[in-house]
Amino acid sequence: MRRIIATAALLLALGGCAISPMQVSEARPVPASEMYAIKIEDAEDSGRLTIFRDDGFVGAGCDAVFYIDGQRAAKIGPGQKASFVLPPGEVKLGTGLAESGLCAGAAIKTVAANIRPRKEVIYQINWDSQGFDLGPYVEDRR
Repeated sequence: MRRIIATAALLLALGGCAISPMQVSEARPVPASEMYAIKIEDAEDSGRLTIFRDDGFVGAGCDAVFYIDGQRAAKIGPGQKASFVLPPGEVKLGTGLAESGLCAGAAIKTVAANIRPRKEVIYQINWDSQGFDLGPYVEDRR
C-alpha cells in the first residue's frame, strides 16, 4: 500500500511540471455543445471577451466551467478557448470546477473585467495549488 501511495505521489509531482504554455491563437474553440445560453446582441459598441486554458497534463482530468456575471458561459477543456460579445462595462468573471471529472466541488474564483467598446479582452484559466484560477492573459513574446 505504501508503494502505491509513493508511486502516486511521484506521478503527481512529475505532472506538476506538465503544463504546456500556449498562445491564445493556438487554442482550439470550445465545442458548441459546451457553450451555454449566454447570447448578447452584437452592437456597434460591443467588446469581445476571450477566455482560454493552457494545454497539458495538470488539471486535464478536471473540467473548468467559466461564468459571466454568475451565469454559466462555457465548459473549457485543456487547450481550448471561448469568445463572447459583451456590452461595454464591468463584468464579473468566474471559474470553477464542474460537477464532473476528477476534481468536482471546489469554490468558484471571481475577478472583475472591464469590457471596452470594439476591443478584445483576453483572460486565461490557470491551474494552481488551490484549483483553477483566472487572470488577464499576458502574451510571452520570447
